[in-house]
Amino acid sequence: MTFDQLGHLADRAPQAPTVALRLVTTYDGRTRRIDLALAGAASVAVEDGEATTFPTDQLWPVVRGLLPPLPQLTADPEGRPATDHREPGPGFADECRAFVALATVADERVSVRTWLATDDELWAVAPQADGTTDLSPAADGAVADLLVWDVTAALEVLVAQAERRAS
Repeated sequence: MTFDQLGHLADRAPQAPTVALRLVTTYDGRTRRIDLALAGAASVAVEDGEATTFPTDQLWPVVRGLLPPLPQLTADPEGRPATDHREPGPGFADECRAFVALATVADERVSVRTWLATDDELWAVAPQADGTTDLSPAADGAVADLLVWDVTAALEVLVAQAERRAS
């Protein structure tokens, strides 16, 4: 599903469901926290108390504009396969230039995705059941791919819930 279809999916429900996103980025010593609310065809982004509305079908361009300007973070969604699994090399922490966390909230369900970016690589950070953290290379565009995946899934769940309540 594309972002162009997201607003139409939400509009099918009698009451348009709302998906909330929180985007947190750190880059060049600056941390940003942006909240986004998607409801039907119209959405809003709030940063530092300032609200900006945008069409839901423009979610990825809006989020891309909020990300640190590194090509591996801002690459368009293309369903690229993950790269080989390997551990980061020595000095990895010093090479990291950006941090991105994206939480998707629908009803009481929360999905959190986290990435670290060096000058030329993107790494996915995933907590494991045993309390450890898996750090693995991610394909350019992984942020967009997982944003599409998480938002689409959240809207489908909320639309299904609303349709059940309406019937």
